[in-house]
Amino acid sequence: MKKFKVVGLIAFISMFLVVLAGCSSTKANDPKKSINVTSSVNFYGEVAKNVLGKYGKVTSIINNPNIDPHDFNPSSSDAKNVYKANLVIYNGLGYDSWAQKLTSSNNDVDSINVGSLMGKKTDDNPHIWYNVATMEKLANTLADKFAKLQPKHKKQFEANAKAYIAKLKVLNTQLEDIKKNKMSKPVAVSEPVFDYSLANMGYKVSDTSFEEATEKDNDPSPKSIRSLQEDIKNHKLSFFVVNKQVNSKTVNNLVKLAKENNLPIVYVTETKPSNEPNYISWMQNQYKEIQSIQKTK
Repeated sequence: MKKFKVVGLIAFISMFLVVLAGCSSTKANDPKKSINVTSSVNFYGEVAKNVLGKYGKVTSIINNPNIDPHDFNPSSSDAKNVYKANLVIYNGLGYDSWAQKLTSSNNDVDSINVGSLMGKKTDDNPHIWYNVATMEKLANTLADKFAKLQPKHKKQFEANAKAYIAKLKVLNTQLEDIKKNKMSKPVAVSEPVFDYSLANMGYKVSDTSFEEATEKDNDPSPKSIRSLQEDIKNHKLSFFVVNKQVNSKTVNNLVKLAKENNLPIVYVTETKPSNEPNYISWMQNQYKEIQSIQKTK
């Protein structure tokens, strides 16, 4: 999806400071009180809920799958949620810059920048939740953070994190199966949403210049379009990964060409669809598309 736009953000931060001025200066860090967590997106909020259990509340600012986190403009109530939180979780890497701005404006709130947690830098692919290891590391980090806020529940937080990570094993099993049965040809992608999963599956992307252009909301070069067209026509690809939440004439034409040439298409989404109950089922169903393709080859 296109990169974050700063239109209106400066005005919002000013409004946020006014909100802070009207709020109590006392933070809810009393170990006897429940823990309040605010997450920029619901799939990180899900991890927090699993680890926190009954000892607090998690609020995810973005729950609607039709909202682009890059372009999201938070409301005053979102700012209040950040201010009231003991801990804020955001993706970083330019994906949800608005959340990073809100957090940096409040010195009293602790935060987890998931991109930094995973050792990523500003220009790295921001879609790091497509790496299961990200969710595993986040779960353990949350257990440590919660234990500092409520030391007497440390063992429970650690057990909750361990239980959630155990649930993620089904995804790692799927990834191992896909890698074991990997097809020899590379894959094409409309943009780098699914790239971390593809890497874990052992697949290489045929033309990174095309996906990089679409990710930055630029038109791919005629050369990269022609190259991808030729790869489709000459059956040089295993499948084509398409982010179905983005409508692009160029990508739509390539999808049409892929269908005409019987190239399998794997549809993925950048945010969790409303019909998926959780992160695990969301990933499972996308991985199953690739497993089905491999079984027919």
